[in-house]
Order: sequence, then structure tokens, then C-alpha cells
Amino acid sequence: MKKQPIFLDIPPPAPPFEGYTKATFKFLHHLKNNNNKLWFDANRSEYETVLREPSKTLVTAMASIFAAENIPLDADLRRSLFRINRDIRFSKNKAPYKTHIGIVFGLNNLADEEWAGMYMGMEPKGMADISCYFGGGAYGPTPQFLKAIRTRIANNYKRFEQLNTAKIFRKEFPAGITGASLIRMPKGFAEDHPASQWLKLKEFLYNSPLTKADLTSVDLPNILLQKIEVAIPMLLFLAGRDQ
Repeated sequence: MKKQPIFLDIPPPAPPFEGYTKATFKFLHHLKNNNNKLWFDANRSEYETVLREPSKTLVTAMASIFAAENIPLDADLRRSLFRINRDIRFSKNKAPYKTHIGIVFGLNNLADEEWAGMYMGMEPKGMADISCYFGGGAYGPTPQFLKAIRTRIANNYKRFEQLNTAKIFRKEFPAGITGASLIRMPKGFAEDHPASQWLKLKEFLYNSPLTKADLTSVDLPNILLQKIEVAIPMLLFLAGRDQ
């Protein structure tokens, strides 16, 4: 008997990232000036076209890059994309929608109470400009995770400083590690510890310049990749996976 051909249900390849557009930035400014449900419902299709869909395509592109380059970050449509709706239950600001757009790529295989990763964001600035940024680190760590990071720095401060002052790291992240800081040393760490400046930090962040031209470029995934490859050693150190 002649065998029948087998047709596999293979989804079509994801479309390539084509860059954000002037329409993306225009939408964010309009949303900033019309932050209400009536306006958003009337312009939801534009939101999907000029902002949501390019963001989904970017995340999909980064997922392919991370897999091909063996980079330990997650790019996932469910977890990487920020919801546009604000949680206004406990906020005095009752504007229902976010005007800053964020995309995160978390370090994989971390415990639920831990988070470290990379972040890209954009938001309207002034009358017509856009502020855009890319960075990473450990933002808002839980007390347990914060203590673990401080302990790693205290025990391996020379390695930490080596990573933080490396020329390649400072080229992409000029300010090095920054973050909100305590005035006094946290409990359990010596006042005269040589890494006292870092042990007082309550978060560990690094930021890299990103331009509107980068956002509108089809090469944005590779621009982010270049920055991520430089950031990974510091990210792994903060997470306790430094080799």
C-alpha cells in the first residue's frame, strides 16, 4: 500500500523585526495626553499595530538569538512584555494606562523570589521627543536576594570590582553599577569593608545609551545583543552563577 504523505502542522516563521516607527512615538504622546479608557478603546487597533505587534516581533527575534547564541536569558511573549494597563488599586494616580513601555529579558533558572535580567524601555518626553533606555541588573530585589548579592560582593569584592571597571563593560555601561543606597552599612557587614560603597546599595543596576534611531532600526536585536553579551558576566555574578 502506498504510504500517504504526512503533513506536519508547522507554524509559519515569525516576521522579521522591522523597527518601531514615528507612529509608535506619536501614539505614546497621544496616550500621554489622553490617558483614559474612552480614548484608548477608540485607538486600540493603532496600539496593536504600532506598538504591541513590533514589541512581540522584537521579543520573538530575541528568543531566537538567545537560543542560537546560548545566552541564559528568557524572551517570552507572556513574561517579557509589560501590560499596558496600570494597577491603580492602591495608587493616587488613577490614569488607567502606562505611557512607559517596558520589555524584560530575565535571567533563566532563578528562584521565584529572585529576579535579575535586562530591560528595554521607552516613554514620551516633552512635547514630541522620546526617552529610551536599556540596562540590567537586580531591580527591587527581595530582602533574601539582596542579602545574597551583598554577601557575594563582600566575599568576592575584587572580582566584582574587576567586572565593574572592565573597559568593555564601561564602554557599554559608562556609569557602571548604580542604585539607591543606604546611608549606613547594612547589618552583618563591617563598617570598614573595602566594598562598603557597594554593600550599601539597595539595588544593582547598569544602563546603556539607546537612541530613537536604534529603536527604528531593523538591526535593534543585534544592537541589544551586543550590549547583553557585555552585561552577562556581571548579571551572572549578581545571581551567584559567576564562573
